[in-house]
Amino acid sequence: MPQSLHTLLVPSTTGGPPRQLPVITITAARPGPRVVVTANVHGDEVTGIGVVHALPNQLDGTLIKGSVLLYPTLNPVGLASMTRTIPPDGRDLNRLFPGDAKGAPTDRHARIIWDDLVRHRPDLLIDLHADSPLSIPYTIVDRAIHLRQRAREKLEKKAYELAEATGLTVLREYRDPQYAHFDLDRSLAGAVMNLQRVPTMTIEAGPRLHLNEEAVETATEAVFSVLRHLGMLKGEKTVHKSQVEGGPWRRSSGPRASNAGFLVPQMSPGSFIKRGQVLAEIRSLTGNSLERIRSRDSGLIVSLPERSWVSPGNAVGTLAVPDN
Repeated sequence: MPQSLHTLLVPSTTGGPPRQLPVITITAARPGPRVVVTANVHGDEVTGIGVVHALPNQLDGTLIKGSVLLYPTLNPVGLASMTRTIPPDGRDLNRLFPGDAKGAPTDRHARIIWDDLVRHRPDLLIDLHADSPLSIPYTIVDRAIHLRQRAREKLEKKAYELAEATGLTVLREYRDPQYAHFDLDRSLAGAVMNLQRVPTMTIEAGPRLHLNEEAVETATEAVFSVLRHLGMLKGEKTVHKSQVEGGPWRRSSGPRASNAGFLVPQMSPGSFIKRGQVLAEIRSLTGNSLERIRSRDSGLIVSLPERSWVSPGNAVGTLAVPDN
């Protein structure tokens, strides 16, 4: 099965020659959907790199139709320094799309990636991320806030159906005001959905900073399940053991700490929680209880922080709440 490789050159933000971003394309003999899989837009989130490394050999000879484009890393400088953002300016690449060809190096970096994606005219974008060691794997669907109502409903429905094919728990993004406030329409998935009117999804699996074999297997199978749904691979869609029924769910920040102290979770990811139920306790260094943090909503605990010490204002988890 034909495989091809092309390389994008993005400006270095730390001096020296441009950085290389390889792009692998696997093409079947029969025409069909064009699916783009991107990874490591946040340099410290590495699960997606493992997935992209696994996909070419597993797709070779099994892809029935269409093509799959694989971007192993969108942030090589962040990967080298194990930082979420692009050093040294600390800007979040995943809030800069579609970029600016005449802007600062990070803006030009985003634009080069954007132009390459648009040139290939994808039918679906799957962006691979990682959350926390204390998290269930899940899939996020963006909000098409730039589209008129009928067009928005049609695109969001299609994106949600494709996200369900991952077999993971699916969360719609924050409500529109929060979505816009956090510049999520300028994330890669959000910008492609809003500006190119292409369905997108974000898969969150595994911890940051190191490659976790189970997380790689989970995210790889989720991608395969979507490709099967599209008729690009043989077989049926699969359901991950962690998938939580119910919903539709919406991503929501958990309650925030009022005190600084040692965080002790009282519940685990994947558990249902009721409004007013204690999610975590904050203790002093001598073990005294400073605060019992109660949930503002009823829903599902998706993830807990990758930290044991919190400061006032820190969220103590991510929840999925009913999105009606």
